[in-house]
Amino acid sequence: MCSFIFSDKEILSLNDINFFTKFRGPDNTNHVNISGYSFVHNLLSITGEYTLQPFVIGDIVCIYNGEIYDYEKYGNYKSDGECLIPLYKKNGNSFIKELDGEFALILLDLSKNIIIISTDTFKTKPIFYSTGKNNLSCSTYITPLEKMGYSNIKKMEPNTTLIIDLTDGNIIETLS
Repeated sequence: MCSFIFSDKEILSLNDINFFTKFRGPDNTNHVNISGYSFVHNLLSITGEYTLQPFVIGDIVCIYNGEIYDYEKYGNYKSDGECLIPLYKKNGNSFIKELDGEFALILLDLSKNIIIISTDTFKTKPIFYSTGKNNLSCSTYITPLEKMGYSNIKKMEPNTTLIIDLTDGNIIETLS
């Protein structure tokens, strides 16, 4: 299993914030800031080359935990996660319905000012989130969000997709 943290706050103490999540992805930790948002991905490499996250194409950023079983039908990708942004670009917010697999993911479309948070049908990959103005975060564990001082933390329900406005943190749409 991999793990990730997304935050609208700068992560200053990565070792403390990432303490529990790093054990789910001991092979590599990647921490980047993009357009004022912090992304941390802890990789557990099972096969093939290390594929660092987040994935970035233009103004779209995606980070995820899981496995997309049929990713090869979408193109020639070296890892399953690389199909996510192209699928979103082709199908919009409904790209989640195309996925066959186990996953928890977030996708930011900075040009549309939205974030998409989604879990698979069986919720085999946990994701916790907090929404609101200056209070937007997601993680595969609750602990990093608590340590960063987020409030109103919720656990995603299975087979749920939230589309959230990055400007004010309000949920625009809920899909299931």
